[in-house]
Amino acid sequence: MSATIRIEGAEELIKKLNSIEKLNRVKSAIKQAGQLMKGYLQEYPTASHRPNWMLRGNSERAARMRRGFFAKLKAGEIDVPYRRGQSAGSEKLGQSWTVRTDSQGFRALIGTGVSYARMVQDSARQTGYHRQTGWITTNQAVRLHGGEVTNLIETALRREVESG
Repeated sequence: MSATIRIEGAEELIKKLNSIEKLNRVKSAIKQAGQLMKGYLQEYPTASHRPNWMLRGNSERAARMRRGFFAKLKAGEIDVPYRRGQSAGSEKLGQSWTVRTDSQGFRALIGTGVSYARMVQDSARQTGYHRQTGWITTNQAVRLHGGEVTNLIETALRREVESG
């Protein structure tokens, strides 16, 4: 004597589970979230014109800095007025940010290889001048836009589970 149990919809359920297992929507959202954060980090602050306080005054240091400034200007090493991203040797910080995902696609790595990036956008090492001129730090980007990125990924996860 034999008995057969037939489960209706098993094939469809297995197909849905296999689709969910791949989490392609979530991986795509993680990549998109990385691009969003990269975009926020790439933004240059609005142009900020203020006198350089280190050149002011009668100290020997200020005089030395003024001499150095005019020597570099005469040699063509710098231009006045300064043009963002166009000065000699500029590594173009804003344009240098990149995003790559790990081999599984569950992590987006955002970074830059620009030598001076830490002085401009690192939360622990940002100079006072760059803070005053409005450069966003990596921690500020996370604090300001992390919720948006999280919502993007959570929405993709919900859609993945709902539609399979």
